[in-house]
Amino acid sequence: MIIVTAGHVDHGKTSLIQALTGTDADRLPEEKKRGMTIELGYAFMNVIDDQRLAFVDVPGHEKFINTMLAGVSCAKHALLIIACDDGVMPQTTEHLAILQLLNLENLIVVLTKQDRVDSSRVEAVKVQVTELLQQYRRQSPIYVVSALTGAGIPALSQAIKLLALTQVNALSQLSLQTSFRMAIDRVFTVKGAGLVATGTVISGQVSEGQSLYLSKQSKAVKVRTLHSQGQVSCLAHSGQRVALNLTGVNQHSGAQRGDWLTALAPMAAPKVICGVLDSCLPFKHWQSVQIHLANSHTTARIGLLEILPNNQALIELQCEQALPCVEQDRIIVRDAAAKITLGAMRVLDISPLKRGKRSPERLSYLSKLKDCTTITASLQAQIAEHCVAKSDFMWANQLSGQHDALLHNKEVVEVAGYLLSPQLNTHIEAQLLALISDYHHASPELLGLTINRLQRMTHGQYPLAVLIYISDKLCLQKRLHCTRGQLHLPRHNLALSDNEQQLWLLIKQQMLMARGPLWSSELAAGHHLDLSVVRQLCRKLIQLGYISAIIKDRYVLTENLYFYANVIREQINIHGEIKIADFNSIIKLGRKVSIQLLEFYDRSGLTWRKQKDNSRVIKDSSVFILSDLAEEHRS
Repeated sequence: MIIVTAGHVDHGKTSLIQALTGTDADRLPEEKKRGMTIELGYAFMNVIDDQRLAFVDVPGHEKFINTMLAGVSCAKHALLIIACDDGVMPQTTEHLAILQLLNLENLIVVLTKQDRVDSSRVEAVKVQVTELLQQYRRQSPIYVVSALTGAGIPALSQAIKLLALTQVNALSQLSLQTSFRMAIDRVFTVKGAGLVATGTVISGQVSEGQSLYLSKQSKAVKVRTLHSQGQVSCLAHSGQRVALNLTGVNQHSGAQRGDWLTALAPMAAPKVICGVLDSCLPFKHWQSVQIHLANSHTTARIGLLEILPNNQALIELQCEQALPCVEQDRIIVRDAAAKITLGAMRVLDISPLKRGKRSPERLSYLSKLKDCTTITASLQAQIAEHCVAKSDFMWANQLSGQHDALLHNKEVVEVAGYLLSPQLNTHIEAQLLALISDYHHASPELLGLTINRLQRMTHGQYPLAVLIYISDKLCLQKRLHCTRGQLHLPRHNLALSDNEQQLWLLIKQQMLMARGPLWSSELAAGHHLDLSVVRQLCRKLIQLGYISAIIKDRYVLTENLYFYANVIREQINIHGEIKIADFNSIIKLGRKVSIQLLEFYDRSGLTWRKQKDNSRVIKDSSVFILSDLAEEHRS
């Protein structure tokens, strides 16, 4: 467990930590010289034999607010420290506001420097504090202590230890459900050991010898040894301070404060983030702000999506630099001059849409996510409307493999690496059937639709892998048929009319006599037909598989394509390759037709053209096999 300090400068935060733990958290010479905390300090307290809690001491001066934010951004428990002689001061209020925005679980108020004032002053400060807490609708125990005389320290220490004991089981259980994630706040080198990175474990657990991922390098690093809560350990979990001795860190980029360590291979950090903002001060659309997440900090602009009741708003942050956040992270938002805190945003979506950001459907979806308080509820809200990539969801919620069971229940359908609800699965099936049915009514002379065209007709709403899976299932259920790669309803059979059948026999005879490809204009002139009639018939013949277009408006019998493919295969088997001149000397249809045919086979995947000498070699010998040609397509 970790407890952070908060409060105005010179209110005795560091002295209180020293009185509780015996450790002076100010370690820098400059801090000793100036008598004030500048950097984050750390100290540890024994709770029971095998349990320790950590204190994070933050600076109270307004100039070091960025450092304070780095220290408290992942805090769940805090000590708000107020000096009895000064009472409530500006940074007291600001620090409390920040802690409130971070959804703090436990707050203990400590009135320090009791030895400097009389009892009436103590009571007056208690009244001040009570009024301040009421502003934020918080209730908190108040302890009066003196770090100099030790008055009140035992009672405060006992209260802190009791709080720590109540958190032990909850933290260890939570660690099993989530994957390891840590924000690095300090990096240094130890002689004989190498690079050491310290930080607070936000989620999951880490063990000695485990492989982790550093946010700015793709190759995994390894934990050689670790310290947890200031002691040598072989395991650490969420809510603990750790120091990790890492190997495999890139020597050029290295590791530094603001980097992240994760057990899951990281996705590209987002620069656009959607969430709900709990605001404590007014803000404007497209206002420039500074945002803070753990030790990461960047500038951004606020895109207002919708104003909500209770000082909330759905917003989109357009970040100048990518911010490695996940869902449910809380990002502190401050004004551009870093003078005041505007609020905190709870992350709802790290892969937002580029268009339709303020559409009613989008805003309704974000509102549903806002109301989700558990991962299960969030998953149900997402898969009800979208096909969610499983790997993306696991990363966005930092789920460990042990918590993968969450995704395997009757309310979740897993399809080709995507998650969707049974209701959405049924909706997609109905949508595909409706699209194909409408297409049959609009174009009865055409056979059907390819799966790629169906995806375009759904406006890319669903991943291709999901559509392929669902269409295959519909074919197995006999609700769809697939003929030559085109999907159609079982009742829809493409057939030639009597008149079209007669024209086809004439065209087929003309093609057999020509022995090679013919232009549509040649087919029309040969039978005194209108060119548009011939083109429409040829499109239907292509659907039926009787002919193929080697280029636009030039057609060849399908059986001839299989015959020429067999010629190419035989020549390449003998000579290792086939050239245009060799192919032309065999089929004797002219160089131009030979080139068109060979380029058609290149596009179809049978051959591959060598750029050096313009010859062809086999790319995929499994296509255009003569024995696969249906009897109905043979002469």
